[in-house]
Amino acid sequence: MQPKKVLSAYIIVAIMLSATMAFAQRPGLTGASFLKIGVGARHVGLGSAVTTVSGDPTMMFWNPAGISSEKTNISLSHNEWLLALTHEALAATFHVDGIGTIGAGLIYIGEGDIIANRDVAPTAGTSNLQADQATGATYSFYDLALNVSIARQFTDKLTLGASLKLIKEKIDDLSATAIAGDFGVIYNTGWNGLTFGARLTNLGGDLEYFQFGAPIPITFSMGASIALAEEEDNKVVAFIDATKPQDNRQLYFGGLEWQVLQKLSLRGGYKFNLSGTEDSFNISNTDEGATFGAGLVIPWSEADMHLDYAYTDFGILNDAHRFSFTISF
Repeated sequence: MQPKKVLSAYIIVAIMLSATMAFAQRPGLTGASFLKIGVGARHVGLGSAVTTVSGDPTMMFWNPAGISSEKTNISLSHNEWLLALTHEALAATFHVDGIGTIGAGLIYIGEGDIIANRDVAPTAGTSNLQADQATGATYSFYDLALNVSIARQFTDKLTLGASLKLIKEKIDDLSATAIAGDFGVIYNTGWNGLTFGARLTNLGGDLEYFQFGAPIPITFSMGASIALAEEEDNKVVAFIDATKPQDNRQLYFGGLEWQVLQKLSLRGGYKFNLSGTEDSFNISNTDEGATFGAGLVIPWSEADMHLDYAYTDFGILNDAHRFSFTISF
């Protein structure tokens, strides 16, 4: 493919994604809010400004073009989320000659044995207590997303990717499902690591409860990254994303990663304009504050093990801690 055709393909895809987001936007609350929770310690440590990250299986939950790799990769992520909830994710990818990188993964968050406080109308001859016991004194809930992804590198600069996902929510004896797709592009200019990317996530149908539909959180992002400094095995990379969720204002994410000897990484990030609060200077603040993280690469036989951690400050809420383990071979 000629350079002009490569650039044209990137521009066309970006315009298509922008137009799709504009027509799909519906203000208001959305369902499947668990899809808004960042997956992966490295990704969150960078302030979620990861549209241009590549070679990582966890990218199937962000920009599916980013899973492109000639290695087999398996990643596990654990998130100690708010209200003592645990948020888990699994992703695996492998390369197929002539096709590209194929991957599968899942996201799960749930809780069980929650004490029920039900408002149940008793039938004739049945007391309120009997009605409550009949439907259970406790209940459980879970949210689940199953992903199948593919990415293909068309040239040494241009990569496209797509995901198909099944989304399911269940609370007590009620459940709802939806099908959605993610689409993404990454274009590496080859100059100082300057990379551009775009992604459209959660494009699909509503979750329906009692014949009422709750739209899933469609999100469109465009991002860029560049190496600010690079010397032998040390590098500092800056990331920035402009993200427009369906049910929120324009958001801006930023992050920095310092890679030391290709073994240790130190990260920091921030989400700008995330909440509706403003200070005395009319500057929007965020309830989800700064994020910090670190990563370590451990060679093991013919494989590399990646250990990552991220910390997120939520102000008056309890802080969140994320851990990820990835093996590449």
